[in-house]
Amino acid sequence: MNINKNLSRRDFVKMAGLGGITAAYGFNSMDSVLFGMESASDAVLTYRKIIKTKDVKIYSYAARSLRQWFLKNDPYRPIYHFTGPESWINDPNGPIYHKGKYHLFYQFDPQVLDERGHWKRSKRCWGHAVSDDLVYWEDWPVALWPDTQYDYNGIYSGNTLIHKGKIYGLYTGNCGKRETYGMLTWSDDGGVTFKKKMVMHNDQRPNKHSPVHWDAQVWKEGDTWCQLIGGCTNEEPRQGAAWLWKSKDLANWTLQKNIAPSIKHGDYWELPYLVPLGGRYVFMVGAGNPYWIGHYDAENMEFTPETPRRDVDTGHYYSFNPQMVDDKGPNGSERRIMHGWAKIGKPPSVDGVPYWESAHSIPRVISIKDNRLWQDPIPELQCLRYGNKKIEKQFLLVDKAVHLQSIRGDALEIIASFDRQASTRCGLIVRANAEKEGMRIWADSGNRFGIEGRANTHFLNPKDPVDLHVFVDRGILEVYCNGVAVTHKCFVPADRIELFAFGEGTEATLKGLEAWTMRSMWG
Repeated sequence: MNINKNLSRRDFVKMAGLGGITAAYGFNSMDSVLFGMESASDAVLTYRKIIKTKDVKIYSYAARSLRQWFLKNDPYRPIYHFTGPESWINDPNGPIYHKGKYHLFYQFDPQVLDERGHWKRSKRCWGHAVSDDLVYWEDWPVALWPDTQYDYNGIYSGNTLIHKGKIYGLYTGNCGKRETYGMLTWSDDGGVTFKKKMVMHNDQRPNKHSPVHWDAQVWKEGDTWCQLIGGCTNEEPRQGAAWLWKSKDLANWTLQKNIAPSIKHGDYWELPYLVPLGGRYVFMVGAGNPYWIGHYDAENMEFTPETPRRDVDTGHYYSFNPQMVDDKGPNGSERRIMHGWAKIGKPPSVDGVPYWESAHSIPRVISIKDNRLWQDPIPELQCLRYGNKKIEKQFLLVDKAVHLQSIRGDALEIIASFDRQASTRCGLIVRANAEKEGMRIWADSGNRFGIEGRANTHFLNPKDPVDLHVFVDRGILEVYCNGVAVTHKCFVPADRIELFAFGEGTEATLKGLEAWTMRSMWG
């Protein structure tokens, strides 16, 4: 969706009233490093000037210009993982498919001027981006700012729904000091501007330790709306809880119960999700990234786990959101898509480049397979591939990594198959230098795989071949193996672009490898 691609800079400046902006504004990063105008980018200053506009054309043009500037000037900035235009982002909020468009709302701290005229992170907002295909996104104006007595400390996480043909949302209004409110928001113009009102008061909290609202999932059962809200029990020792609330009208909510009392895991749960998949339910919570598969009794409002605890992603990953459902599955069937926060942190500083931090993982199609949660990267991402290369069988001698010289780059998709034989570990070294120093992506002789020191369980038998599906995107890595995922930051020097295959302990075999260079999702 690039509706403003043909808007000229001259027309944009005229529309936005930005003549003389570079003379009017200085530039200050989050770290209070003052850059003179000779090193400040017009794209950065222009975007900050129009940050509160509700004009989609103006906002989209400024944000895209800033994103393209980042890609040219910052070697750590991912090119096909979603990031904010600048500054801090975290949880994906309210991802929803509506009238053929994908809407992604997300936790966002834009840069705003303080009372001294210095740039600083704002209180938490909801950013907003829209796409036709989950790959190419267009930035829309910031959807929600913290501007009422019930959310002045931040617009915290929540989700969206479609009601009476409009986009509605329920989110946590944060007022600090453990004071929260349940907020209802809605748009009368397709998601550009939003109205809001408080619908759950802080005094309604389940107990003194558990907030009235925190990270709500929302769905409908018949004529009744349901919210699942994070928190904890009252008794000692406290346990994490997923509190179910119900309403007939989205405005008046009644507490029901904790739907998962039999699960004892941690003393506080964020991000509770009860996800229907293939006639069963996946229950996820944000206390780490655990999930259970089991049965949900809607009448008694209780989830019963039927599998042991497993992990969604054991890497630099948190705040999954599996709320989005579209009609792009086989033969037009429903497809459940999970977005996630890649907690890659703040990259190394680059002269003249303003502050940004964190990204989102590749959207993942989720299902239940082999009695566990199965995750696949969205196939739509394949449209970014070019420059296909293939490597035939390679025997990997003990502790002698093989240089795959025909494949180089900092933005790649790789599919590699290994016969582990009796090796203790085998895999790839990506973003490497000539001395084979880089990021190791590996599978061991048992049932573990991972990136560097972060490991997950792939559920393969010891003699099964291992297929690693790897996404290298500058400052972020993702690897998928047998439906399981691991995410990892990758802040290595920009000149490390080599690829190696390796085996440890004894010989292994690289059965075959296919790779592509990846284009930018921002054009």
